[in-house]
Amino acid sequence: MSAGTGDDADVDAGEECRSLGTLLRAWRNRALLTQDELADRAGVNVRTIRRLENDAVDRPRSASLRALAEALGLDPREQEALAAAARAELGPPAEADGFTGQEPEPAASAMAASPPPRQLPVGVPGFAGRAGSLAELDRQLDAGVGGTRICIVSGTAGVGKTSLALHWAHRARGRFKDGELYVNLQGFGPANDAADPQDALTAFLEAMGVPPQRIPEDLPARAALYRTTLADKRVLVVLDNARDVEQVRWLLPGGPHCSVIVTSRRQLSGLIAEEGAGLITLDVLAQAESRELLAHRLGRRRVEADPDATDEIITACARLPLALAIAAGRAVTSPAMPLSALAADLRRAGGDLGGLATTDSATSLRVVLARSYDVLPDDVARLFRLLAVHPGPDLTAAAAASLAGVDPARIRRLLDVLLDAHLVTEVTHGRYACHDLLRAFARELAGETEQPAQRRAAARRVVEHYLHTAYEAAIRLYVPAEWLEAPEPASPGVRAEHPAEHRQALAWFQAEHAVLTAVLRQAMADGLYAQVVQLVSAFQFWLLRRGHRQELLDCLHVAVEAAVRTGDRRAQAAAYRWLVPPAAERGDLEQAYALFRRGLALAREEGDLAEEAFSLFDIALACVHGGRLEEALRHAQAALDPLRRARLTATEAYVLNLIGWCRCALGDYERALQAGEKALAIATEVGDLSSQGHILDTLGEIHHHRGDLQNAIAHHRRALTSCRDLGHRYDEAEILLHLGDSLHAAGRLTQAVDSWRLSLAILDELGHRTADELRARLSSHDPSPI
Repeated sequence: MSAGTGDDADVDAGEECRSLGTLLRAWRNRALLTQDELADRAGVNVRTIRRLENDAVDRPRSASLRALAEALGLDPREQEALAAAARAELGPPAEADGFTGQEPEPAASAMAASPPPRQLPVGVPGFAGRAGSLAELDRQLDAGVGGTRICIVSGTAGVGKTSLALHWAHRARGRFKDGELYVNLQGFGPANDAADPQDALTAFLEAMGVPPQRIPEDLPARAALYRTTLADKRVLVVLDNARDVEQVRWLLPGGPHCSVIVTSRRQLSGLIAEEGAGLITLDVLAQAESRELLAHRLGRRRVEADPDATDEIITACARLPLALAIAAGRAVTSPAMPLSALAADLRRAGGDLGGLATTDSATSLRVVLARSYDVLPDDVARLFRLLAVHPGPDLTAAAAASLAGVDPARIRRLLDVLLDAHLVTEVTHGRYACHDLLRAFARELAGETEQPAQRRAAARRVVEHYLHTAYEAAIRLYVPAEWLEAPEPASPGVRAEHPAEHRQALAWFQAEHAVLTAVLRQAMADGLYAQVVQLVSAFQFWLLRRGHRQELLDCLHVAVEAAVRTGDRRAQAAAYRWLVPPAAERGDLEQAYALFRRGLALAREEGDLAEEAFSLFDIALACVHGGRLEEALRHAQAALDPLRRARLTATEAYVLNLIGWCRCALGDYERALQAGEKALAIATEVGDLSSQGHILDTLGEIHHHRGDLQNAIAHHRRALTSCRDLGHRYDEAEILLHLGDSLHAAGRLTQAVDSWRLSLAILDELGHRTADELRARLSSHDPSPI
């Protein structure tokens, strides 16, 4: 009942609202005490308290009443109301004279002594951040909107859902004059010991002043009385740690002035669909918010004294509020310990949750996470464990299907359950991830539950998933199949993706860029050396075309190491050859020749005509980079014979294009044109759009040097269109440079400068070393800022 005037009283309760038992029960609920706890605090037998609350004591002892009043912290007016209730309903109590000196006005005392419930637990000290979420709670639970308002605060274990709800609730207490009701529904408590909605309703009704004898036995009737009791009240109901919609639905008030906050590790989408509930999904804290939390707990001076250690602690805790609180607790209990020592401890733990363990099951990170995991169905739990096998940082549903070895249609259901439990997040549409501490938890579970053979099989399926998809994606980028190391048939359960055309292939490589790098490292660690060579074979062309030079070089070195470990001499020849052009680009033609000779010798020992031709082609490219055009021409011409004997038609177009380029640079324009036109005919015949762009650019250069500038400009523009369609960023920059040269020679200076500027923007974006040369050229032709 509400404190204040009789206008706020429950009129249906009548005289029962003034009974001794009703008052004791209301004050006990206000103090958030069980009957056992009150008995311990007052030194009164718990059976006496039960009988008093049930109005079953004929003559209550004044000593017992006095002890209960003191234990409940009753003020003088409330003590008078207690005495009046005892006299009014039970007759003159034994030893009553010693309990109180005055008799209050019966009606006023009883109404004033029925306080509104104030059941909110203490808010979390040092609450930090979440300004946006607090503002959203203000918006969703605005008291002026009308109708019961419900807001679900959802998120993974330890992300601070309860802290946010309580912080907002304490801040908004003034809006709810009739009180706040709170219950921990223990939806993810030990042994899944979730609270029964029937018990929660009983506690709420008693807190609102309803006598036990008026509370119905069956759940629907009890819920109806609850809604009736709150119908005209302005009450905030906090339903903390809910398991599911069914547990919550019975506890929703129907009054237009009530508001409800539900916290859960699940999204409770049924409440959103059926009850119009709003949803706030909490993620981990931002870096600044994490620092603020530590500053609140440890003192700003201590945090600011060692910012590097603070940042390392935040990283080790994955910005998860519970983990940060645990780490801060360790620092608080050891005030002499520098934060750098705590950071070192967490670093030594190496992502193991043991570094964030406590003796309290309510705050031990491992225990808290386990409560989310323990309620998962078996197939979903298995997928969560296997996420530790995937090298990250995220994965698609198709990759998850390969990881678990299940059908893609089924994997989406499993992922939906993990999403609902906030054990994974959808970082972008169709891509899933979990933060580092959840991954560490999954790794622990996998080590405990999955057999080593099962983990190895899952890891192999992951590698094969990316290998087979990368192979198909490279083909869609018009990389000749003869350039690729074809993988063996996939293992059972691998669900490779199938890009349908080059734009899908480009998008796949772009999306999986970081993942592919992590997969290569993991495959090396797992000893899948042949797969490493094959994956680099496909991945390198996208890296080259997008201008990721250093990453390409790193991958090629990994491929060499993997090839040596396989003992496969042909794979070794290919891996050494792949390093030849990058060495020449760095200006180390001597190293390029050393790699070429090693690869060529292995190819010839194996009698591999294709690899011999590729080696000659790549050293020719290296010689172009080194300015040795006659050597380049000689090696390119030498490559034609093994190419034709191996029937590598697509590669022949590339080699003829290189021959045309070299002849043009050497001043032999007519034979250069013949080679270029033959190359274009072959590329057109085999449908290789990628090589057509390169060849058109070469023909543009040849026409430029022949003095046919209009034809040169036309060829460069056709090459530019082809290159842009295929997403070849570095090639686009080169063609723009050549187009600018032809435009400049034709006297079209403004257009030339525009083309060079576009080329420079791409080279700067890629961090290419030739950007400064082009910038200098632009400065001499265009005085405006570059």
